[in-house]
Amino acid sequence: MVSKMAPKTKPVDNSVNERRLRPIYDWLDNGNNKKALQEAEKVLKKQPNLQCAKVLKALAMVRLGKSEEAQIILKDVQLEEPCEDATLQAMAICYRETHRPELTCQIYEAAVKKDPLNEEFLSHLFMGYVRIGDYRKQQQTAMALFKVKPKNPYYFWAVMSILMQAYVSDDTVCLTITLPLAERMIKKFVEEKKIEAEAEVQLYLMVLERQRKYDEALEVLQGPLSEKLASGIIETKKEEYLKQMKRWDQMMDYTEELLRSNPDQWSYYVHYAETMFEISSQDVTVVDRVKTFLFSLLEQERIKSANNLRGPYLAMLYFWQQLQQRNFDASAVFGNFREFAQEYVEIMGDKPCAFQDLKPFISSLPADQVTEFLDCVNQSVGLDDPSRQSPKTVKQICRHLLQLQLTRFLGQHDLLGKEEKTLLSRELWDHYLRTKFLNAGLLTTDIRPNDGYALLAAHLLLDTWNNDPDVLDKCLLLLETSLANSPANYHLKLLVTRVYTLAGYGRAAFQRYETLDIKYIQLDSLGHLLCRPLLSMGLPYTASPLLSSTLRFYTTHARETSECLISAYKFGSFGKIPEFTQFCQRLDSSAHFASVTTERMLLDLLLDSSSHSKLVQTAGGMFADPDKDQPDWKTCVDNRDCGVFVSWDPPSKNLHDDIVKTTFNDEMKFARLRNRLVHALIATVALSPIWQIEVQETKNRTENLNNDQTAEHPKDKCILPGLLQELGILLTELKSESLMSHSQFSVQSPPPPRLYTYVENGSLEPILILMDIVSKGQCHPIGNDEIRQLDNALNRIVESAQSSVASEGFWRNYVRLERVYNAVETLCLCVLVVSTIHAIIKNNNALKKKKEKKGETDNDDSVNRVKQFSTLVSCVTSNMKKMEALIDEFGVQVCVSRMKLTESDIETAAHAITDEINKNLSQSPVSEVKNLMMEKLKLLETCNL
Repeated sequence: MVSKMAPKTKPVDNSVNERRLRPIYDWLDNGNNKKALQEAEKVLKKQPNLQCAKVLKALAMVRLGKSEEAQIILKDVQLEEPCEDATLQAMAICYRETHRPELTCQIYEAAVKKDPLNEEFLSHLFMGYVRIGDYRKQQQTAMALFKVKPKNPYYFWAVMSILMQAYVSDDTVCLTITLPLAERMIKKFVEEKKIEAEAEVQLYLMVLERQRKYDEALEVLQGPLSEKLASGIIETKKEEYLKQMKRWDQMMDYTEELLRSNPDQWSYYVHYAETMFEISSQDVTVVDRVKTFLFSLLEQERIKSANNLRGPYLAMLYFWQQLQQRNFDASAVFGNFREFAQEYVEIMGDKPCAFQDLKPFISSLPADQVTEFLDCVNQSVGLDDPSRQSPKTVKQICRHLLQLQLTRFLGQHDLLGKEEKTLLSRELWDHYLRTKFLNAGLLTTDIRPNDGYALLAAHLLLDTWNNDPDVLDKCLLLLETSLANSPANYHLKLLVTRVYTLAGYGRAAFQRYETLDIKYIQLDSLGHLLCRPLLSMGLPYTASPLLSSTLRFYTTHARETSECLISAYKFGSFGKIPEFTQFCQRLDSSAHFASVTTERMLLDLLLDSSSHSKLVQTAGGMFADPDKDQPDWKTCVDNRDCGVFVSWDPPSKNLHDDIVKTTFNDEMKFARLRNRLVHALIATVALSPIWQIEVQETKNRTENLNNDQTAEHPKDKCILPGLLQELGILLTELKSESLMSHSQFSVQSPPPPRLYTYVENGSLEPILILMDIVSKGQCHPIGNDEIRQLDNALNRIVESAQSSVASEGFWRNYVRLERVYNAVETLCLCVLVVSTIHAIIKNNNALKKKKEKKGETDNDDSVNRVKQFSTLVSCVTSNMKKMEALIDEFGVQVCVSRMKLTESDIETAAHAITDEINKNLSQSPVSEVKNLMMEKLKLLETCNL
């Protein structure tokens, strides 16, 4: 009898488990999560307690969007404290995909308690702590690993963890405890001659650098440990240490030695100049020494017949400029600046990099030598009549473009009138057309050598813009034609996107923006170009997916960065670990992140609220906490890449730091205002009677999944009055400030902040009036004064939109479109608040009827309350109707303002390009804004008592 029962109680062999689980792994790897779920359920029918199958089922559910159900399964498995490697790794994947890396640490902590000598578990636990940035536990785990398996990498993981603690500690703790400990640990290995890899020596240098022990670090570079370092690292570090110790004489000798071996390394010249000026304060003769040395390098290049290096030629310009800026007579010491510049142009003028090389220095050219210099540059091109002749080779194109770019950079284009600039733009376009034959044989991914003509021609046209929509249309036609011939040129794509935005052609701007294939970090650095401007141009439905993809990047970057950190530990790239950490912190503090988060929440409320119950569901799903869900505005950083646009404007017209700083500050003020607005809206909706019914179940379910940690909801305490007070203070502060005008922005500048029109039009005031009604004891009797104030505020906004539409070239002006969308958005948000007021009054009336049936009486005049609410609804409805009529007029405006250019404006093939542009200029602003208005009007119609 026992022998018959034995097979039933015998554990299933591991090989059987692996065979049963293999199909689940295969389906997951192939992306067929539904099949993987089905296979997991089949296995669990045979083995209900197989932990790995449960976890794989949960992973399939996570990928199918059933995260809540998956979390229940994972929590049950976690309580069982699994010790099988496959199960633990599958759980780690689940936690990583649901952005809960702290739970990975918990499961491996439990596993290590059961098997404290397991190297694999300890290694995974260490990496788990890396993901959450717990440096102290990293140190402890790494030392535990080293005790189990005494390997160098584990030991130095512990040292690196100590160093990372120093980065986040104050200087006192850092210099007295943390860093000395790390140094002692490494010295022990040095004394025992256990150092094995270059990464270990580099970590030793990092610890010494952090303590500013540059003497000891220099000894390391000159000792036996230097044999493990690459020569390039030794050179760079030695220069850095000599500089930090202010050993200028040694620095001078060493830098000259480096320059002799590598005269094209620009950083050496920068350090050499710095050393020269440090020594010159005590010994002026050092300047002659530097001059002699640099001229010797230059002579070596002059005698070459080919493959000249750029460094020695540019060094003469750099040192001349540095001397002049420090009140030396640079001409007397070094010679004629113009001659150095001309020599560079003669040698390197046929290279595409020539202008960028000269740009930092050429502004130092004396004003009386500009004409002579440009004449020499013009002669180097080799064209007798540049207005009629065009280059015949690619190198000649480079020289001609350099001459044109330098002419613009030195301010010569600013001396031209509008007609002259237009004529010059036409000449450049003719050069573009006549040099197209040189593009033959190039791949579609290659940038065409003559694209510079098109870009310069476009910049000249934009100089003459002055809010003339026809100029923008001509510029667009020119750029789109160039892009048809050079589809990979990102300079053309960026500029055409910006011009479409300036012109108010939002849909076309979005289509061009998509061709840039913006990804990853560029979503942060370039997202400002279109994320918010799309809303200003009346394209909320188009902006929504763009904001979502940007937000996904911010929410997943921590996971991606943690994988980079783990790789850095595995491969010993210790120097990259602080860089990755700082990079992650910079993204978390990004101002664009804060702005996109708020705008996405507002769009969700606007677009996903076809009914009041839907509005409550959307607002409840946000689980917004007004105290926690806002960044530290003072620590937000500006990650915008404003230098992405190519420019040849003179320094006086280039983008100035004060404009960048002002626009950033104003964008922050707007983001802060919108953050408080969205939380005030959620707090308003939370006072709706159906909030508890719609939201409470979801709230309870989520709290249970989060280890029973309770989270406060707007309903838990009445926070609306406090938020309204904050908004009122912010609005008062903004009204008292003098805001920049839109005319101060150029193509290279960031888009003008929406704050200006938003405050000027009083877009927030009607919403505040309505939310104030809600906050006063859940809809006290609405007074005539409140209705009058609301009507006046809405009228002002609608009138501002009407005046914008009445202006000439309405559809070809970004700022005027913004005023219209401000009005539409405000009216739609007002409807959401009105629907909340309606729900509260309706519920109150229902309760009164129940009391009346029980014989209870109430002194409130419910009839008057209903009448006043009807007046309120009529007020909002009438203004909505005005805007609806205005939107109907938009369609006419769009048709009238289409491009009217003929084929002769640019070239014979312009007709096809014009048709393509017109196809892109769809009536999407009309349709999107109209759809939004119609949806909110339907919601308003349901607000009847």
